[in-house]
Amino acid sequence: MLKRCLKMLELHLHFGKITIGDDMEVSLDGRRLPSKPRLLKDLANVLMDRQVLDMIGASTVLYRMCRDAVHEKDVSAFRNHAVRFDITVISPISLGDEYNKTLGHYHPEAARGLTYPELYQVLSGQAIFLLQRQEGGRLTEFRIMEANAGDAVLIPPNFGHVTINPGDDLLVLSNLVSSSFESVYGDYISKHGAAYYVLKGKRMIPNPEYGQLPPPKRSGARYPISKDLYSDFISCPRCFSFLNDPSAIADRFLI
Repeated sequence: MLKRCLKMLELHLHFGKITIGDDMEVSLDGRRLPSKPRLLKDLANVLMDRQVLDMIGASTVLYRMCRDAVHEKDVSAFRNHAVRFDITVISPISLGDEYNKTLGHYHPEAARGLTYPELYQVLSGQAIFLLQRQEGGRLTEFRIMEANAGDAVLIPPNFGHVTINPGDDLLVLSNLVSSSFESVYGDYISKHGAAYYVLKGKRMIPNPEYGQLPPPKRSGARYPISKDLYSDFISCPRCFSFLNDPSAIADRFLI
């Protein structure tokens, strides 16, 4: 079950106060945000050990996603630039020997052989981002990025990604991404997860569905921010134009 009882969490950020209830529901300055829960059964096909479904219950909420989590006064700023701001809350529950994780997805192509990038910021807790690149149906690169509260990381074009909560507390993330596409989950589902499973103690086990794999590489790259992703976007929307035109960013912040 859960590593510890979940308690209400308050985060005081430049763009407002985020309150997270014991049900992982999110409020922004007192206004509850619509959220979509991701249940354990939704991740059934990407678990290393499917017995977890019986151990903790298929309807257990693993994380909640709040799409377009913005103040009403800022809706037009995000909409006019085709950018979405989301908040995700990931429970510290254990999935058997695995840490809790997201389903994993790729982004479709934006232009000239480059897929849409994405920016994440850790607002509270600890995160591990697993990034993987495929070429010609073969996995050619696998990156691990660990981040703590305040850190921002870029998911570069052409990388799929999974987010993991390795900590004992809630992981709260924000992200900026183009609003012009839908994420692609099929590859992660058909191959039963990412190329590597991350177990307790941060041990890594190859996923046999991928065959021969490149060794994981660690990256300490950070995306520079001034205040937070939300406030920085409102201050300079054009500074984030690469979210819809990835040719301007490539993998500059990956190494």
